[in-house]
Amino acid sequence: MSKRKLSNDDALALVLSGLKGEIPVSDLCRKYGVSTATYYKLRDQFIAAGTQGLQNHGKTNQIKALELRISELEKALGRKTLEVEVLKTAEDFFARKRGL
Repeated sequence: MSKRKLSNDDALALVLSGLKGEIPVSDLCRKYGVSTATYYKLRDQFIAAGTQGLQNHGKTNQIKALELRISELEKALGRKTLEVEVLKTAEDFFARKRGL
């Protein structure tokens, strides 16, 4: 069988159709122009990704890492905002002191 590169949408449709079980896998593979080995590889990848999503409450490791990074940046922004406020207060204080 010739090798065919499936689009992400086609791969998803193939796997979901296979999991529904309404059409034999061999017929689906023929329809999409892929081998049964390719179908089972895609199915296993799909199931593994779903399992990971369930284990992390639907969050991938990448999403968790990004959320952590956002949290770190928010804290840094808070610190810098506080520094700016302190500097403004000091500037006002010394400006009044010079004005006396």
